[in-house]
Amino acid sequence: MKNVVILGKHPLSEDLVRQYQARGFRVTCVPLHDIGDIGADVYDEVFFLADICHPHPMEADYKAVATIGLLADKMPETSCHRAKTICHLMLLTPHMLHVLQTSDFCEAVRKKMDIYPFTMAGKWSESIRLDYQPIGFLSEKHVHLVIFGMNDISEMVAINAAYMAHYPNYVRDHSLRTRITLVDRQARAKSDAFLKRYHHLFDNSYYRLLVPSEAKAVVKFHRPMYEGTREDFVDIEWEFVEAEINDTDIREKLKKWAADTRQLLTVVMVDENGCKNATDALLLPDALFRHHIPVYVHSQNDFRLDGCPDIHAFGMLDRGYDVTLPLVRMAKNINYIYDRCYEENFADGDDPLLSPEDSMRYAVEIDQEARERSWGRLSIVKRMSSICNAMTLAVKMRSIGLDEAEWDKFYDISQQDIELLSQVEHNRWCVEELVFGFRPCDEEEQRKTEMDVKTHKKALKSQMVHYDLRAYNDLRPDETGKSSKVYDRCLCSCLPLIAKAFADETAAELFHDPKVD
Repeated sequence: MKNVVILGKHPLSEDLVRQYQARGFRVTCVPLHDIGDIGADVYDEVFFLADICHPHPMEADYKAVATIGLLADKMPETSCHRAKTICHLMLLTPHMLHVLQTSDFCEAVRKKMDIYPFTMAGKWSESIRLDYQPIGFLSEKHVHLVIFGMNDISEMVAINAAYMAHYPNYVRDHSLRTRITLVDRQARAKSDAFLKRYHHLFDNSYYRLLVPSEAKAVVKFHRPMYEGTREDFVDIEWEFVEAEINDTDIREKLKKWAADTRQLLTVVMVDENGCKNATDALLLPDALFRHHIPVYVHSQNDFRLDGCPDIHAFGMLDRGYDVTLPLVRMAKNINYIYDRCYEENFADGDDPLLSPEDSMRYAVEIDQEARERSWGRLSIVKRMSSICNAMTLAVKMRSIGLDEAEWDKFYDISQQDIELLSQVEHNRWCVEELVFGFRPCDEEEQRKTEMDVKTHKKALKSQMVHYDLRAYNDLRPDETGKSSKVYDRCLCSCLPLIAKAFADETAAELFHDPKVD
């Protein structure tokens, strides 16, 4: 029987215990103040619950990270008979999550634990589906996410949307970017911290700050730093509006956006007062409900109202986390395919776009043991990249007309779709890397790299500069002499395999009998 220790007390605790017991785990619950008493017990999983009552969330997060290190010190070394302990690390702030996305635990901790940091706001926001009408190559629609309130929750909603909202029609028309609008009465001051935390993303994006009450409403308009010299490669644009939800200008804008047939509008309300969110949602302009615009209301209490099918509550503290880590399982499949592509490097010289037989020769199945070995070598940062990729798999499938109900079937996708999805994947990756703290190379760095790709490309990456942060059509050969496009094409050609492997594994998990362990 497997063992899990749940550290801390949280409204989520009861749901976690229920999930683990259903999977046949022996569950031990330990209060945070008793963590020092934990000995060198062998645990298959550790679940660290954040102290939501702590007056200083950032301090609580730093303490949580330190505690994980202390627990690792007490754990026995891994061996062929003992796998690393899975650690679910709940954090309170997007700041600490961002730190762990751009750095990592020390090697001594990584040798003993597989750590998956998260915030509940991030988990809740994964449930917000922006492409409720699938967006294909010929679609004239663009996603527009409007978030009322600027705080830690809205930051996670916005950043997760930036990870996920990438669509094929941008490849055809660069004006069809996803737009993310954040509205807050203190947007000017609050946006400053947001822009600084993800400054490489915003350096390369269109964004504007609007204050409707002022004579010159557009206070600031920013263009990507390489506009005019390089092809656009960021398919997200941003808007910060200093206003209240009930301001006349905002209500008129919402009416216009709701009626715009070229927009897929979604509204999210994340004021810290859940009752206010619910009240404001019910008082939104009738046009939103007439056009069935989905409205997500952050509330610690679930509610369903007759006659309001388009209002969805999210943010309940006692639910929202799946201990089976579905995104991680999918990410392992993605990393396995990418790893094989990178290692084999198409030694026969064939481009997978031109030679579908060769591109699929190593992609008829996923070797579970090799998959786990490959995953085990990755840092948190590299794992986060595959997890972010996994977040978009359903979006990509829907964009070419395939629903989740078909994931358990192995099917071919056309070479045209492979090329299209490769461009979508590259656009997604660009935003992800900018969020993670990488920046594109400047003209001098580019010139030096072109002279010696093998030496300079690797050196630049160590300085958080990525040679491949550029438009798909502008991708250059890597150190092997091959275009970096081959890796995106390789991955996208295997999407059916990745989806099927995930569906099969999920089915096995659902029908698993814990008594067999």
